[in-house]
Amino acid sequence: MNLERCDEKMLIKKTGTKEWSTVSKNIFFGCRHNCRYCYGRANALRFKQIMKPDEWTDMHLNARSFNERPRFYKGIENRIMMPTTHDILPEHLDITVGYLKKWLGAGNSILIVSKPHLECIVRLCEDLEQYRDQIVFRFTIGSWDDVVLKFWEPDAPSYTERMQSLKHAYNKGYKTSVSCEPYLDGSVTFVVDEVTPFVNDTIWIGLMNDIPHRVNTTDWTITEISFLESIKKCQTKEFVEFLYQDLHENPKVRWKDSIKRVLGLPEEEIG
Repeated sequence: MNLERCDEKMLIKKTGTKEWSTVSKNIFFGCRHNCRYCYGRANALRFKQIMKPDEWTDMHLNARSFNERPRFYKGIENRIMMPTTHDILPEHLDITVGYLKKWLGAGNSILIVSKPHLECIVRLCEDLEQYRDQIVFRFTIGSWDDVVLKFWEPDAPSYTERMQSLKHAYNKGYKTSVSCEPYLDGSVTFVVDEVTPFVNDTIWIGLMNDIPHRVNTTDWTITEISFLESIKKCQTKEFVEFLYQDLHENPKVRWKDSIKRVLGLPEEEIG
């Protein structure tokens, strides 16, 4: 293949959420979506903030973060990404809307990242309309297959609901983006084709990171292990090169650090 490569020393230094923003905000500890690859839960276990993985789904308000006094962050690299370790859920909408209004009212740009519940996106689009030009919605869609989504992201919305959320935000005039990080099977090209007409910002492609430490396979059945084996087959260099050749001409597609490490691609602007 004919990729423009760069020296190992020049590979990107911006990784993870830092590729999207240098400022992250979270107002809850834990997440009900219970994704099997969750880095927030892995870190909470590592630093003994929780003792068992299932404690992560018991969400509670982080009062210190919630009560932080708003200030203005200047520049695209300093826009606020929110949330990063939990998601936006219907039962927390009043709290979430109030928090977002407070920080948007200070003049900030906010990247709202979610495996979206349609109820939440409808409410956010309505209640935050006056701040529309300061907001980008980035919705995580790692597969079109609800069986795959249900396995890896047990309590997150279906593919249909995520697409409905994307279309709603797009039709309401908001900036829209999609994250296929991690992509969960070989359908990522199909997902990109499906979402492209409703994305006016960027589409990010990335691998499932640090699987040995983030995915607890204790007592998994043969069927469950087959989902993991499928992921591994889609993360080989050969598959990533195929994916790049298939999608690199789409002007909306961006490659996360995990893909760039495989292909030797240079860093891009924060986006």
